[in-house]
Amino acid sequence: MTATRIRAPRPQDAEALAELHLETWAETYCGVFPDSAWGQEARRGRIRMWSSICSAPRPGDCFAVAERDGRLIGLAGAGASQDSPAPREKQLFFIYVLASEHGTGAGQELADAVLSQGPASLWVLGTSSRAMAFYSRNGFVPDGTRRPCAYEGAGDEIRMVR
Repeated sequence: MTATRIRAPRPQDAEALAELHLETWAETYCGVFPDSAWGQEARRGRIRMWSSICSAPRPGDCFAVAERDGRLIGLAGAGASQDSPAPREKQLFFIYVLASEHGTGAGQELADAVLSQGPASLWVLGTSSRAMAFYSRNGFVPDGTRRPCAYEGAGDEIRMVR
């Protein structure tokens, strides 16, 4: 297997990153989120989001992509906490890796690239045992805070901190 390359996203990556984001969401949340979560309206929103991230990220935000053999396989982002009050200054916004790349270390490399080892918080779907185990291995523990997922019927999100 070729080594994973971690790098910053580039403006020309925006559409491919939007597609990757939707593909990883569909792999991760199929049967949990409605199909509209990766439908055409969601696609347009992700293209706008990634165009902005790739061309003019907010100060203090850090985004990284994982690439293997010239193909984007994962993405991650972190920055200032979006919670009020913030349990930690830094928050992991997301890490998504293609299911075919699970277990290759790409997710860990992405986490290391956007978070380092310092204090941080994140939100994870409470039914996502694989993600919760990954975050636990990275020193995160639930802090007892829950909120409903934006998609009705998908369960609660759990905040984890380290």
